[in-house]
Amino acid sequence: MSEKNNVNQRVMLTKRLISEALLEMLKTRNINKISIRELCQVAGVNRTTFYNHYGSQYDVLNEIAEAYIQNTSFTIINDLAVGKNIDECLTKVLEYIKDHVEFIKLVLDQDNYDLMNHIKISLPQFDQMVIRNLPESLELDKKKAIASYVQYGTVRLLKEWIGSDCLKSPEEEAKLILYIAGRTIGN
Repeated sequence: MSEKNNVNQRVMLTKRLISEALLEMLKTRNINKISIRELCQVAGVNRTTFYNHYGSQYDVLNEIAEAYIQNTSFTIINDLAVGKNIDECLTKVLEYIKDHVEFIKLVLDQDNYDLMNHIKISLPQFDQMVIRNLPESLELDKKKAIASYVQYGTVRLLKEWIGSDCLKSPEEEAKLILYIAGRTIGN
């Protein structure tokens, strides 16, 4: 059992070194300009080790972003499950985003990264949450369209907020998002 733990720790360390190196490199250039050779050099790992875990630098970025999205969505879903107010939950996530705005900007600035696709994969519960709040008389295809509209609109508002270096407070941004989503849903 101890040997398995050592292997897992080595894998986690290797992935962390690669992730940290990529994030550091993204501060000065686009991911399209980062070679695997350079990334491995900065991370202090050899290319064979890199390819044991990833196929490209894009895979590393996607894994970093997936973990971030999963962590924030897990927080919201758990908080809602225990009865916390959605305003409070969204504000908490926005505070986290504001505290990590430089990281978020690095991910958003990458041309290849499809944020919406990753959010849809990571947050299937979001659509269901919106659909549950729509009138039962609406057809399912209309409910799905409204859920997509709310999700894409929310992401757009978040991108603009992040792009402005989070000028509004997390509370103000949460209220705006929930107001617009509520108007769209019809509450």
